Amino acid sequence: MTRRRKILFSLIAFLFFFGLCELTFQLIGFDFSQTTRDLESVPTFYRIPTTPFGEAYYRRPGTTSWTGKVVTSQMQRIGYDAKWFPQEQEITLQYDKDGFRNPADLEDWEIVVIGDSFTELGNLKYDDLVSTQLGSLVDRSVKNLGISHTGVLNQTACLQHFGISKSTKHVVWAFFEGNDLQDMVLESQRLSRIETGASDHVDLIANRKTQSSLTAAIQNVLFAPSRLDIYGPAVNATLSRGNESVRFKLDYTPVGSEMLGPVGDQLKVAIEKLAEYCRQRDMKLWCVYLPTKRRVFHSLGYQVDTDATLHLRQPWQPSDLPQWLELQCRRKQIEFVDATPSLIELNKSDEFSHNLVFDTHLSVAGARVVAESLAAKMQPFIENGTSPDRPSTSAAPQ
Repeated sequence: MTRRRKILFSLIAFLFFFGLCELTFQLIGFDFSQTTRDLESVPTFYRIPTTPFGEAYYRRPGTTSWTGKVVTSQMQRIGYDAKWFPQEQEITLQYDKDGFRNPADLEDWEIVVIGDSFTELGNLKYDDLVSTQLGSLVDRSVKNLGISHTGVLNQTACLQHFGISKSTKHVVWAFFEGNDLQDMVLESQRLSRIETGASDHVDLIANRKTQSSLTAAIQNVLFAPSRLDIYGPAVNATLSRGNESVRFKLDYTPVGSEMLGPVGDQLKVAIEKLAEYCRQRDMKLWCVYLPTKRRVFHSLGYQVDTDATLHLRQPWQPSDLPQWLELQCRRKQIEFVDATPSLIELNKSDEFSHNLVFDTHLSVAGARVVAESLAAKMQPFIENGTSPDRPSTSAAPQ
């Protein structure tokens, strides 16, 4: 047999074998993506909500738990070195029957907190949550309805379905300036697709599609960007505090009111819907504004790495988004609490308000300060039993 025929024969044999493998893997439903195993390695906090409820909304599966070092586990899964959080302790995260961070026996509460990952705070122990500390400070029962990757539409639906008990009098809406606007837009688009029949409102785990193609798996290994490429470096900036230089991860750049456009109008409608729901049930609505690292570290002075993402390297001054949102809230008789000043003061001490490396969220100290800021404003209303429809002296803009 000539050399050319040997090469041709080998190529045909390889293609036949490869085709047979491709067909076999697809027939048996082998999942190259290993979704289930991969999901189990992800701390609950970093997972998207997958269980459907309401018109087009999602929550976490109920009655679950996860044990481990939350931030370290997520970083190692992505491919970072374990050195970044040497002090992190292993914790156990427990979720109630509806998929929220509350005691299993909580049946009645006076205060309910709705929000995204800054409310869930699945990187902290239960006793360190803003909601738990708020309850201790005002001596009232508090329910936590925080879910990562959600905006105000999903959060309002959580309030309607899971947030009301016979004693509920106060609703705290935690607004995070980093991605809450984006999440609201995505929820609005999803609602529209489901209403028109373009998408189905299904359990994202039970109805997930397996990746059974050997060809696609090889292409993914060879050409898909790595998780490290997607997430970028664990730190990308340096801040100065006294004689101290500290490396940290800069993430979001808050926009100003002039850049909101139609998204601002969407948020106004969503706020009105939330406010009206609370008025109808004689519940007082509060908004606590939660800033990004960029805003709270701004006064300390920091330098962004030269290879950081372009929008992070561009000059930025604190935007007027807090003032804009406060105005919208005052117009709807919503009490507004901006946690920014208190968090800035915290960063002048020997503690930091946010996790420095990789993670976006509040530290234990930051969560404590937010709870204290809320408690200071809420305490007079709670003690005096001020009615939502009776104007208070704190209702005027400050």
